[in-house]
Amino acid sequence: MSRYARIFLSSELPKLELGEGGAMEKQKKSAIVRFPVILWAVMAILLFAAPAFVAEQIDDPQDYLFVDTDNTPVDLNAEIYNGVYVYTGATLNLLSDAIVHYMDAYDGSFVNIYGGIADKSGIAVFNGSTVTVYGTGFIVNNGKIDPSGNFFTVDGIGTLQVTYADGTTISLLVFSSNVPIYLVDTSGGGPMEVQIDIKPGSDQNSINLKSKGVVPVAVLTTDDFDFDAATIDPATIEFAGAAPVRWKLTDVDDDGDDDMILHFRTQELDLDQDSTEATLTAHLLTQEIVFGTDEVRIVPSKKSKK
Repeated sequence: MSRYARIFLSSELPKLELGEGGAMEKQKKSAIVRFPVILWAVMAILLFAAPAFVAEQIDDPQDYLFVDTDNTPVDLNAEIYNGVYVYTGATLNLLSDAIVHYMDAYDGSFVNIYGGIADKSGIAVFNGSTVTVYGTGFIVNNGKIDPSGNFFTVDGIGTLQVTYADGTTISLLVFSSNVPIYLVDTSGGGPMEVQIDIKPGSDQNSINLKSKGVVPVAVLTTDDFDFDAATIDPATIEFAGAAPVRWKLTDVDDDGDDDMILHFRTQELDLDQDSTEATLTAHLLTQEIVFGTDEVRIVPSKKSKK
């Protein structure tokens, strides 16, 4: 996406002016200072003048938010009164309690929108960014949804209508140059991803496939994404092809809610020496399918060591 200047006036449609690559052509030696150059200079001043309130989770309102690779991923649960700027390599998750009025998703950034974009607010999607919207009832104006339903594109300015998991319906202004914006339907049309933790408390998740013991796996309750581990039907659970030998509800991650901890016989796992991750699948009591994946490190047994 080419660089462009933006002006936001109260209750007005944001104006989009496309530039020609940012820097003025060297062969044009004019005494006239172009408007986009002035605006970018003003934005640079704001960048240094406004504090960069960035943390792993943001719960307090701020004027501006600058998300960079030193502070990712960031979960946003607060209102940002002015602009949100997500830079190359950074990840921002907009949760249901967030309120964002304008956002830039720069080249190489990752933005996951579960809620939090205010109605008729704007997001500029640059080439190379990955923006994903989670919800239902997707309707695009001045844009095009791919026949697969997995993404849409806008050439210039368009709108996306979406209903979030909490029932809020908004119209999102999108500024883009045919960059795909991904859509994930949360209405139950496809498997829902949940968060699992193999061998809770272990960073490497080492598994010895020759062991005659068990591997613990936790399915975590996550309030931000409205998932309760207790809604899983234990009889339908499989982890790397194995059924659990026992399970119980307990607070695994010490966040005050019950997770589900399960144990699987190691020798029943469908893993090999080249495995780097393992997946758990299950049905909810409502018959919806869920899945979760975590990394594993396969280690050789003591007898195989030379």
